[in-house]
Amino acid sequence: MVNVDLLNWTLNQFLALVIIMMRVGPLLFFMPITGSNNVPSQVKILLTVATALILLPVVPIHAGILPTTVLGFFLFTTSEVLFAGILAVFTRMIFDAVQVAGQMVGIQMGMGMAGVMDPQFGTQTSLIGQFWNLVAILIFLGIDGHHIYIRTLQESFTWVPPGTLHITRATFDGMMQGAGRMFLLAVKIMAPASAAVFFSHVAMGIIAKTVPQIPILIVGMPVNICVGFIFVGLSLTYFLPLMINQFEMLGRLLPSLAKGMGG
Repeated sequence: MVNVDLLNWTLNQFLALVIIMMRVGPLLFFMPITGSNNVPSQVKILLTVATALILLPVVPIHAGILPTTVLGFFLFTTSEVLFAGILAVFTRMIFDAVQVAGQMVGIQMGMGMAGVMDPQFGTQTSLIGQFWNLVAILIFLGIDGHHIYIRTLQESFTWVPPGTLHITRATFDGMMQGAGRMFLLAVKIMAPASAAVFFSHVAMGIIAKTVPQIPILIVGMPVNICVGFIFVGLSLTYFLPLMINQFEMLGRLLPSLAKGMGG
């Protein structure tokens, strides 16, 4: 004979697991590293289930908060996906800034036609942007930046109970400020290499005017590429502390953004 109490406990735990997965799944599918198209969907699903099982005993979730109507369940699911998407997009802005900086430097170096397909974002990107993006990911993982997500995800169930998402003006202001910081960060990243290539262009222009016998169109392109690669390499000593500072700032802003959506 089946124990009714055991059956009820199992059903309640399963529904609580489903509620947790509604928030964990979109976050893992949207966040910069695990959300890459290069990561198989089966791996993402397995990570979602494993993370939800780990959070199940430690987050204050019970099956009674699930709506009983179809419309209510749809709105409930939409709010969870939207919450996870906002957090993921806010983090992606840092990696987007790296991509923008690499794209601009690559165009200045004359490598605009040498773009490659970025498997993480599914778009064409420059070689410099791809290189800086890989370095940024390694720095993010090296300083345990993914722990920011895990910690924020766990505490978000207390700050923003499932189905109680409130998007206020402060949320929009936070996203706009994040977008502004993204372009500012892009300028900071590209500044050393961009300035060096700019002065290289100026020097090539002066040489073309003073010594017209030199085929500047043939000589200038490899010189600009060489100068660009040299300063891209030298700028890594500046790139490392800059990205660490940005990820530390993310660790402070991401929980604040999540708390602001709790109403």
